[in-house]
Amino acid sequence: MPVDVHLHITCPYTNELIRNVLEEENGLFTLTNSSNSTNNDILYWLEYEEIDFDTLFRQARDSNNNKKVLANSYCIRKGLIRKANFAMFIQKYLAKKPDAILRNHYPETHVLDLCHPDYLEEALNEAFELRDALEENIQGKNEPIPFILKASILDKASELCIFQTQLELEEYFTTKYNEEEDEDDDDEGNSIANVREWIVQRYIKNPKLLSTYQNRKFHLRVYVVAERNLRIYVYDGILALFASLSYDESDDQSFDRLRHITNTCAQIDTKLQEDDLVKEFFTLEELNDDIRSNIFEQIKLILNDIFTGLHNEVTIFQPLKNAFEIYGFDFLIDETNQVYFLEANAYPDFRQTGNSLSILIKELFQNIVQQIILPYFGYEQSKKDLQRQLHLVYDKQKII
Repeated sequence: MPVDVHLHITCPYTNELIRNVLEEENGLFTLTNSSNSTNNDILYWLEYEEIDFDTLFRQARDSNNNKKVLANSYCIRKGLIRKANFAMFIQKYLAKKPDAILRNHYPETHVLDLCHPDYLEEALNEAFELRDALEENIQGKNEPIPFILKASILDKASELCIFQTQLELEEYFTTKYNEEEDEDDDDEGNSIANVREWIVQRYIKNPKLLSTYQNRKFHLRVYVVAERNLRIYVYDGILALFASLSYDESDDQSFDRLRHITNTCAQIDTKLQEDDLVKEFFTLEELNDDIRSNIFEQIKLILNDIFTGLHNEVTIFQPLKNAFEIYGFDFLIDETNQVYFLEANAYPDFRQTGNSLSILIKELFQNIVQQIILPYFGYEQSKKDLQRQLHLVYDKQKII
């Protein structure tokens, strides 16, 4: 019998690609909008809020149930996708494993617990190492260290600030709070008044720059697929996302977003076209094969180290044997070709890939269907000649 598919992803770009890939499988999947119970196996490919996790948990526990259910998201993964939770996990992990790979591939990070600008002094006293670094920046004995502020639960480059002193940080928060108080906005979802947890990371001032692309800063968007409990794959269809303007290290103080922020959604009011902002990493000719391979190997090692630590942290990351999930991991490369992990995002925005590289996303979904979904439901993989592949980087049952 075919698998009943409940498909609803809000983004039309993503929803259509998933639908097309499932329909290629010669009737193995039947798309349905019905909630009526059938004897067919079920694939849920839905927005997180629409997944019935209670049903998923019951099915996972019932070994006598012959009906298979698979969903496209884990329930608990805040230790990975919330920046403050991840930073605290890393602090704990590195205390246990001081020689772990992540020590050299995750920027120095501090967590600020801040409910209002008036309490910034208290928050910095808790994050005393950050406070001391900001004081040293004022003293001028060494070259000032810039830091970047990020909201723990906001995405799409929301509320970013580069600063070097406590005063600059105070001015940022005060200005933002005053602006929001003056605005009559019914949408409070992205209000910083609702954000209590922030992270502050040492800003990487020496990013890799490519003259072919006008020395514009870029970061890598890497798609990572978690399967059941627990295997991790990295997709070699990696994106390079470019800023709109050439990078200028001396621009730290004015913080021109179009020079420093590489998220595609942040590139507004720019004359550059989609093809100038989004490239496939393995086609960047200015990076030779050896450099690209070295960068990819670093990414694999970083991912292995992250999930080696996370798979035991069941209160903040809890894989399910009847689920899989796609994450968008962001990495930055410095001028020495060292790779830094920045953050992970659930339900990544595939639209940023654009139309010209949509095949990259389609092949990602094709790989997931072939390597994860079909085997789960007992079907053989169909023979597809895909240019891009998933690479196993972590398996809880064995060392890769």
